[in-house]
Amino acid sequence: MSTNYKKLSVIKTTCNFREAVRVVSVPLVKPSDDEILVKTIYAGVNATDVNITAARYFTDGKVPFDIGLEALGVIESIGTNVKTHKVGQNVLFPEPTLNMWSYAKPDEVIPVPSLKPEFISLLICGLTATIGLDELGRIKKGEKVLITASAGGTGHIAVQWAKQKGAYVIGLTSTPEKAKLLKELGTDRVINYKTENLDQVLTNEFPKGIDVVWETIGGQVYKTLFKHLAESGRLIIVGGITGYKTEGSNFITDPNIPNLPTTLLMKNQTLSGFILSAYKHLFTEYLPKLVEAVVTNKLRIVLDFGIKSGDGEFNGIDSVVRGVEVMIII
Repeated sequence: MSTNYKKLSVIKTTCNFREAVRVVSVPLVKPSDDEILVKTIYAGVNATDVNITAARYFTDGKVPFDIGLEALGVIESIGTNVKTHKVGQNVLFPEPTLNMWSYAKPDEVIPVPSLKPEFISLLICGLTATIGLDELGRIKKGEKVLITASAGGTGHIAVQWAKQKGAYVIGLTSTPEKAKLLKELGTDRVINYKTENLDQVLTNEFPKGIDVVWETIGGQVYKTLFKHLAESGRLIIVGGITGYKTEGSNFITDPNIPNLPTTLLMKNQTLSGFILSAYKHLFTEYLPKLVEAVVTNKLRIVLDFGIKSGDGEFNGIDSVVRGVEVMIII
């Protein structure tokens, strides 16, 4: 075993990820009696990473601090008191994970059948999509469900989950390549918001409105989608990526919807915010279902290893910054 390992450390609180982080080398020591040491094989990057470096949530902002939300790896060693896991076991594990090695408590790691990289998308993206749509979307068969950023990490899982619930799914995306993927996933209506007028499409094709809106963009898109929310519709705010590169705590821009409380009341609508960390009690219910769905090919996971990024495949901790920057381009 090496005597040192690399990890990503936040040294400055800013939403500029490249300025915020630095790769540092730290000593690699044996886990404590109640810990597990995991060697990272795959680590995921999320749009939320820039909110964490900006100290918007999940941290008190006192630098330096570690970062990362999901990883897949192999248990390298265990503390003397750990009886529930064994060396060589494949596991998913949560924050902080942008390290070559991570120390975790036994109840923080989730065994998986293999090191199949698709599993890494289940911990944040998969749980966010499925729990969010079930708990706040309350989707019923035949309802119209609109997913923003529908070809993204969370979005493409949300599309498949909504389809499995029997919904008519509308997916927003920005390129013909992504539109092709969405059709393959069963999306009923793909809207390319770069080439089509979102307001006009929804007015002409869905005059009764949308029953469930999964909103991750913010700004004018959010305002337009709220305008087309159906009677008894549910709009779930999961993020606002258009504001992630803006410094300050108010990263989801307020589009100033007039008479919002009155509209919600008179149309019996629901406007909800969703953050995954509030639903940890459901993880043990949903993760086995998601793992099984991947194993049995009932859930397709699309991964981006950076091959088409222009600078080559993402490989190693030194490529994390580039991965984040590629991901948050709208």
